[in-house]
Amino acid sequence: MQKMEIENVLNACDELLSCKFLVAEYKISNLLKAIASSSDVCALISECLESYNRDREFARTFIQDGHGQFACVMPTEEFKIVALVFCTLADIDNKKLNFTDFIKTYFNKDGSAFENFLDTMIVPFRDLLAEAFGYSQLKTTSMAGSEEFENDEEDETGEDEEQDKFEVAVKIAVQILSELEECRPSRQVEDVYNIASSIVKTASLRDETVLKALSVSLKYAGKGIKPIKFLTKELSDVVFD
Repeated sequence: MQKMEIENVLNACDELLSCKFLVAEYKISNLLKAIASSSDVCALISECLESYNRDREFARTFIQDGHGQFACVMPTEEFKIVALVFCTLADIDNKKLNFTDFIKTYFNKDGSAFENFLDTMIVPFRDLLAEAFGYSQLKTTSMAGSEEFENDEEDETGEDEEQDKFEVAVKIAVQILSELEECRPSRQVEDVYNIASSIVKTASLRDETVLKALSVSLKYAGKGIKPIKFLTKELSDVVFD
């Protein structure tokens, strides 16, 4: 994993979040360039885009209600948020969407169209990328206005963290089980469900070897199940810290 490239993407997100409207399109272009320069981020976005129906999801997100009011209703699935925001930014950069008209139409409910756009689309996009690659919340802002992120892997040390590893793993496994309940039944979903259940059942043993084995099994068995992608990545980061 190329940490500097990932941090460049996160910093580009924050530059967009802190910029003025007049330079927003320039910052969007810089963000897309940063994404293109990171093989890890590109791989993550590519997986989110697999089987993603852009036209259908846009129609579900950018809507007009029965009173003729336009609004943006973001999806709840994490992989759809990543895919949607990336496609939207690409359309803005390619001039398929007129940026000014777009934000005024769908985000201008209180006269703060640009700020609403950033809060609704860019913040969750940035936070999901940060979470996927093990980064914590924004830590500091330099005099030049550039934001610095702190990698969770550098913070999580000490005996107490080792003891908490099993508790955190159980919480993530329970979240995975919850997500699987909404998935279409299949042999793959059943296998992943059984592995996640085993993590919960064996946590009381405090056996790190067992936990690592189940985590690896879950990672490979769950490949392609998008609703749990971020959770399996989070679990792996916790277990192999």
